[in-house]
Amino acid sequence: MTTVVSFRDSRAAAATARPATAAARGLAWIRHQLRIRRDTAMLLALSDHLLADMGVRRDQVRHAVRDGHRQPGAERRGP
Repeated sequence: MTTVVSFRDSRAAAATARPATAAARGLAWIRHQLRIRRDTAMLLALSDHLLADMGVRRDQVRHAVRDGHRQPGAERRGP
């Protein structure tokens, strides 16, 4: 038995899959934003001394959480 799938059928299948994919991307974005908010709050709750031990100043926390690396031009402390 041969099954014939037309171009229209594949386009219809792709069109019905898009909302699920878009919804999954939307939920992933929300989870990512919540993680950023949680991690930022957790780091901002630490003392300046602990942040300095990690090599991050308080004004760099948001950038470090979002981008995961130092801001360009930030001086490096310690060895």
